[in-house]
Amino acid sequence: MSNSKTEQAAIAHVMALERAAGREPADVHTTGLPYDVDSPPRKIEVKAFSGSARTESLPLEERQVSAATADPDHYYVYVVDNLALRDGTEVGVRLLQGETLLAMIKRSPPRITYWPSFRAAEYDQAERLR
Repeated sequence: MSNSKTEQAAIAHVMALERAAGREPADVHTTGLPYDVDSPPRKIEVKAFSGSARTESLPLEERQVSAATADPDHYYVYVVDNLALRDGTEVGVRLLQGETLLAMIKRSPPRITYWPSFRAAEYDQAERLR
């Protein structure tokens, strides 16, 4: 499963859970907001893993950290894992928010991360090792 398919599957799973809880979620992951799902009163950042997320790093952008710090009662990180396992393992969802999320952020040293887009033309022209 590709990264984008894993992310979409995780967002769809979270939205189904939110509807089941009586909330009205909206997928906002392409709008520039610092979270993926708006499910009032929750602002949900979805972290998707094809396998287990246990002991994995959870990358958060500076704007996500700022949003979580500014509104710790309503900013959630939903960690969705086991999305690609076909061995009968259930998809899992772990919720992080409030003091737990703030403590995780506090113990993490900030890092600047660059995520350059690998455009099709650049991909096609890049040297290929054989």
